[in-house]
Amino acid sequence: MKHIAIGGFFHESNSFNPIITGAEDFLIFEGDEIHTQGVNYLQAKGIADFFGDKEDCRLIPLVFARAVPNGLVEEALYLKLKDRFFELLEDQPRPDIFVLALHGSMRVQHIGSAETDLLEAIKARYPDLPIVCGLDMHATVTQKMLQLATAMVGYKTAPHLDAWETGQHAARMAWEILFEQADLRMAAVKIPALIAGEKSETDHPPMKDLIAELHSLEADESIAAASYLLGFPWADAQENGVTALVVSKNEHSQAQEAAQMLADRFIEFKSKFDFSMPAHPSEEALLLALRENLRPIFVSDSGDNPTAGSTGDNTGIISLLSGPLKEKTRGKKILVAGIFDPSAASKCKANLTRKICLKVGGNYDTKYSQPVELTGIPIKMLEEFGPFRSELILFQTAEFYLIITSKHIGFTAVDMFQALQIDYLQTDVIVVKLGYLTEDFKAIAAKSYLALTRGCTDEVLSRLDYTHKYELI
Repeated sequence: MKHIAIGGFFHESNSFNPIITGAEDFLIFEGDEIHTQGVNYLQAKGIADFFGDKEDCRLIPLVFARAVPNGLVEEALYLKLKDRFFELLEDQPRPDIFVLALHGSMRVQHIGSAETDLLEAIKARYPDLPIVCGLDMHATVTQKMLQLATAMVGYKTAPHLDAWETGQHAARMAWEILFEQADLRMAAVKIPALIAGEKSETDHPPMKDLIAELHSLEADESIAAASYLLGFPWADAQENGVTALVVSKNEHSQAQEAAQMLADRFIEFKSKFDFSMPAHPSEEALLLALRENLRPIFVSDSGDNPTAGSTGDNTGIISLLSGPLKEKTRGKKILVAGIFDPSAASKCKANLTRKICLKVGGNYDTKYSQPVELTGIPIKMLEEFGPFRSELILFQTAEFYLIITSKHIGFTAVDMFQALQIDYLQTDVIVVKLGYLTEDFKAIAAKSYLALTRGCTDEVLSRLDYTHKYELI
């Protein structure tokens, strides 16, 4: 009987965001809860599902913690999670392997890379045990991670549609180690460059072609995994950058050569990376959207994208729609999704259906925005929306409808619109705090524009205050 310890901490930490991510921002569960809560942590569920029906295997599920990208993670919270991770091992048989569902770009106050710290702690206690990791495509791979882990594999889709499959891939490599005596080794080449996800969507060239190279390599029986781990451009960390990673199986002579080939191919295509939708300064993007006769037209407020760790309370777009572009909104149905503001949500909740003056946003992102005062009516309220149980408020002004959230969550799917009974298909312009559109939004968008807004997830990387030197793509 082989004992497989599984667990994972999943967070993309934006060092330009002043919010410290605490326990209230995380979904935290442990042990057998993976079988009921795993739908909210698909990479971890992929690992658990792989071993669930395997004979001669016994899972030891530990701690699982996942949050919407945000600022650095609170040190005390991380240390508490890590302590609990090892506490749950105390009354269990000694594991034969660790299989972890990680992000790769989780950063902790005063500690730095959470993944590096966790792997170091595992190796300190179990120096002889293999560790296999699944990672997000935007993982920041440190040199220590390469030294401590036996094998790693990352997502191959952006937008990310293969989290469960990546968990399965990591679990399959662990199976090969345990039951096929496979000798897995990693080879990696680091490229000191940063690229935004919006320039590296996997349905568009050149990233589409680069992903095809990964699949081609993995078709070789001597290659267990091949990944491009792109780093996270909104974290100012010395070890940041793109990593071409190959895991070889038994035959290792060509692994380094294959990793170098992947790195060379990435460098070859550098000048071809670009946005997959028309990208313009904020006001220009909004004007173009407002002139369209199709519906719905999507505008991504890319500089304040919570799913890339921004604050979610930048008011740049709201300021334009309620100010300089006010007259241009006449006759148009506009939805802004949305703004993170617990105080504004609370005031709306207390004044439902009443006309009020409401100050919104600019509480956290004070560098690029300031609070905006709006006059309008909170016309709908929904409690405990989604896995993070946020309140949703639909606030109507003369110019637009605004979704206000009490929790720092993403604006990624039509379920939010459906929950608020918004006729989104008959809405002229939908502004979402996103970069590239999710599959949900791509399916309904008549057209889309990327607004190059200033904020913690500024797509124009040269405008950010990096302290470390990178090539910016």
